[in-house]
Amino acid sequence: MASETALESLLSALGVALAHRSGPIWVGCSGGLDSLTLLHLTAQCCAEAGRSPPGVVHVHHGLHAQADRAEALVSATAAALGAPFQGVRVRVKRAGQGLEAAARAARYEVFETVLGPGGCLLLAHHEQDQAETVLLRLLRGAGPEGLAAMAPERPLGAGQLLRPWLRQPRARLEAVAAQLGLTPVDDPSNDDTRFDRNYLRQVVWPLLESRWPGFPARLAHSAAALRRAQAAPSSPLGTAGAPLPLSALPDGLEAQGDAVYQWLRAAGLAVPRRARLLSFCAQLGARDDAQPAMALGEVTLRRWAQALWLVPSEPPPLRARQPLGVGSLPLPGGLLEVGRAAPEAADLPPGSYTLCQGPLPGATRLRLAPGRRTKTVKALLQEARIPPWERPYLPQLWQGEQFLGWPGIALASFSAQGQGLEAQGWTFRWRPHRYPSPQTR
Repeated sequence: MASETALESLLSALGVALAHRSGPIWVGCSGGLDSLTLLHLTAQCCAEAGRSPPGVVHVHHGLHAQADRAEALVSATAAALGAPFQGVRVRVKRAGQGLEAAARAARYEVFETVLGPGGCLLLAHHEQDQAETVLLRLLRGAGPEGLAAMAPERPLGAGQLLRPWLRQPRARLEAVAAQLGLTPVDDPSNDDTRFDRNYLRQVVWPLLESRWPGFPARLAHSAAALRRAQAAPSSPLGTAGAPLPLSALPDGLEAQGDAVYQWLRAAGLAVPRRARLLSFCAQLGARDDAQPAMALGEVTLRRWAQALWLVPSEPPPLRARQPLGVGSLPLPGGLLEVGRAAPEAADLPPGSYTLCQGPLPGATRLRLAPGRRTKTVKALLQEARIPPWERPYLPQLWQGEQFLGWPGIALASFSAQGQGLEAQGWTFRWRPHRYPSPQTR
């Protein structure tokens, strides 16, 4: 069962990498376990997609006693799969660099020569390879670009280099290789700890793994995050604290998490753990009537009307009615400003109008003008584009037991006494708390 899950995971990653690619496909194969597994699964992907088998390129460096046997194995495997084979023998020239670097340079020169326009070459680098690269570059004092390590895709010659398994643990490759009955050729130089990567792999790696199990996945994750950060736009998304349109977010869950992280940082907020942030971002495509939310201490992050909103925490709405007064009236959730449009506006009869807050039954109906049809409060608030979390805090104006509406939002133009307050020369403005607000700064 475990090997079947590993097979599905590797095939899925391959399928994503090869999707929408119509040009020639090549696999770089050394004859080792990783690249042999990649060759077999790429051939399977091509067959399932009705494509020709991938081309196979093998570079013979002549640096170890098993080089001829590795070349013969790759050639025979390609023939068995019906795949075109190109075996290229190179002479490694150090030219002032180490043997590993020189062999790599010679290998990539061959890859560039093989690749034609629109083609892609797949390599079997996996999670452990990526983690090793991060550590080696860190020890060499690399900056952000170097610590981003190997790219999952980059230009190579006239085509593209693909590394579809950078986030796949090597254990999966080993399980699938065993399932397929592969017999790779091991390069004996891999045991030579004079080489930095081998020393890291043979000596340092077991110590790290014993102290921090599973650390390669975290290093590979950091490399991917650095790479996304380099590709992200340098300017911030939107205005700090203002609603962020979902259309401004990049594609892909990880990239969206990065963008929301930066937006929250720009708003001066402590950001949540990565897993929690990605869990919230995964809900951004939910149905329109859903209301994904995530508490962030003094504010709550919400999705509404195809945008992200930062909503300040508020005390409970004011349930008890209080007399309507003149001036600035602070209320939970905002500030109500009441004034006279003209000096001749009639005085408010004491106690005749009251204010309160709280939910109203959605079916409650309100007539905004004589002769006009009544509308439900739910419909009126939707028309006014009032976010759901602000609705319980809207100031409600009452005359006795008659609900007159929300000052500054939707108010009846008449009442039991005749003309409504606005028609009598009174003005209302409702200023809801939005982030940042005096309560949160």
